[in-house]
Amino acid sequence: MATDRQSATSAGQAGASQPPGDRSSGERLASHPVVGFIPWIVFWVIGGPSTWETGTLAALLAAILVTMLSIDYRPLVAWATAQPDRRREGLRPELSRLKLLDVATVVFFAALSLAAVVTTRQNVSDLDRYSQAISSGALGLIALGSIVFGHPFTVDYAKEEAPPEVWHTAVFKRINLVLSSVWAAVFLVCALLGLAAEQNVAKGLRDWLNWYIPIVLIFLAFRFTKSYPQQVRAQQQAQRAAG
Repeated sequence: MATDRQSATSAGQAGASQPPGDRSSGERLASHPVVGFIPWIVFWVIGGPSTWETGTLAALLAAILVTMLSIDYRPLVAWATAQPDRRREGLRPELSRLKLLDVATVVFFAALSLAAVVTTRQNVSDLDRYSQAISSGALGLIALGSIVFGHPFTVDYAKEEAPPEVWHTAVFKRINLVLSSVWAAVFLVCALLGLAAEQNVAKGLRDWLNWYIPIVLIFLAFRFTKSYPQQVRAQQQAQRAAG
């Protein structure tokens, strides 16, 4: 039992640093959770009243590029040139590298891009006004949905650093459940702040609701994502020493 706790704790943390092995540079970059948020950051910076369509298209392009980073094209070339009876076997490992957050991000911004194309300015005035709140809420729901369906989205990033033998341990699951829950709460709060910012408040207060408070919350969430696994590891080490 002590050995299991030790291996789970040392490898199960989302922010642990492990040797990159034979992963490509793109895969190493895509393994960092910050990269998964890049399309959303692009949208928040560019999107807004009268510019959300441009922000949506830019975010969709960024989401596609981020998703492509997770793909190692060398095995795909080998798969394409393999015999037909071996192609299915060769493709599965590549698809398994796709991250839930990346796929959901592409779907969301693709749908939003479609709305930008097929609707008129008059019909989407509310979407224009609340675009940032909607995007924050969507990201929060993606994180919350990943928990509800038993696959916290941070698991995909943790698996890039942790060996397969610890993926099903209780410590690994608990860490990622907590981290995904924190991110879900942060983005849902940001969505509520975005809604409040559009209720005829003063510009100074609107800036606090739209930018300053969300930036602080996201910064604290990143700090927690880094520190919490370390705290769990320290607790496990203390328990082993006491035992």
